[in-house]
Amino acid sequence: MLISQKLAISMAIWTLLMLTLIGGENVELFVIMILIGLLIIRELSSIYIRPSLAVRLDVFVQIGIVFFIGVVMRRILSILELI
Repeated sequence: MLISQKLAISMAIWTLLMLTLIGGENVELFVIMILIGLLIIRELSSIYIRPSLAVRLDVFVQIGIVFFIGVVMRRILSILELI
């Protein structure tokens, strides 16, 4: 089995586990936990993967960071509306 397949399977298992534990109520927490899982997988696999695969994983990490920034901005706006 290729390393890229192992990474995809581990990310799918992580996603299903988080979906099971968090449920559909809190999408923000789900997105953050998916980003954390992706960052962990990226760091642990960095010595085993080719640079081309690392670049592809980095693209997904960057997309996740954009979603994280959106979640943080949404929280900040909700706090400021209460003041």
